[in-house]
Amino acid sequence: MFGYVKICKPELKVKHYEAYKGVYCSLCKTLKKEYGVLASLTLNYDFTLLALTRLAFAEECCGFRDSRCAYNPLKKCRQCVNGSDELSYSAAAAMIMCYYKVADDISDSSFLKGFAKRMLKPYFALKRKKAVKKYPALDGIISSAMQKQSETEKRNEASVDLAADPSAKAMGEILCFGFEGETKEKLNRFGYLVGRWVYLTDALDDMEDDRKNSSYNVFNNINNNEKEARDYAVGAINLTAGQLARQFEEIRPARFGEILENIVYDGLHNSMNEVIGKKEEKK
Repeated sequence: MFGYVKICKPELKVKHYEAYKGVYCSLCKTLKKEYGVLASLTLNYDFTLLALTRLAFAEECCGFRDSRCAYNPLKKCRQCVNGSDELSYSAAAAMIMCYYKVADDISDSSFLKGFAKRMLKPYFALKRKKAVKKYPALDGIISSAMQKQSETEKRNEASVDLAADPSAKAMGEILCFGFEGETKEKLNRFGYLVGRWVYLTDALDDMEDDRKNSSYNVFNNINNNEKEARDYAVGAINLTAGQLARQFEEIRPARFGEILENIVYDGLHNSMNEVIGKKEEKK
C-alpha cells in the first residue's frame, strides 16, 4: 500500500471529513499504542481505507469523542469510542506490510541505497512478530502475496492482469477477513479492485525511474514508447476505477457511505491526476 487511496476534500461535507479524520487519528493512536511512536509514522491513506471500510461493516457503530493529537497536544482531534478490534487489525496489517515492503526494497537496492532500510528492518521485524501473534492469518496472506509478486516480476510478465493479481488478491483477503457470506464475497471483490488500482497507479508513478534503473514495470514491458505506455497505463487504471465504482454500488456500507463514495468516485481520479501532473512537471 502506498498512500494513493485518499479523499477529495473539496467534495466532502465537513461532518464527513471530520469522521474521516477521526478514523485516521484513531488508527494513528492505535499504531502508537500497540507498536510504538515510529510505527505511527508509517500510517498512510491506504490503511485508513482498510480501517474505514471494516468499521463501516462492523456490527457496532464506532462513534467518536473529542481527543488530543499525540504529536500536537494543543490540537483537538476526534477518536473512535468503539471499533478497537478493527483498528487493531488494520494496525497489524500495516506493520506486517511495512516489514515485507522494507525487506523487498532492500533486496531491490544496492548496499548504499538500501542502508537506511537495513537499519530499520530489525525494528519492523519485531513489530511484525508482535502483529503475527495477534493475527497469524494476516502474515500468511501478505507473505504469500509478496512471494508470488516476486515470482511474477522474475518472469518479467507483460500482462497487467498477471502483474497486479498477487497484490489485488492480498488486499481482497485482508479486507474481507472475519466477515461471512455475501458480505465477505462483496468485500473481497471490492478489496481486490482497490489492490489492483493501487498496484497499477504505483506502476504508473514509477515508470520513468524503473525505465532508467532497468527495474521491472509492467507498463514498460507492454510498450517501449514512453507516451504510449503511459496512455495504456491511464486506460488500465481508469478501467479498474470503473469496475471498482460498480462494485461499490454492490456493497452498500452500513455507515461511512458518503466518505467511501467520495474516495471511489473523486479521490481515486484526483490521485491519478496528481501522478500524471507530477510527471508533466518533471518534463
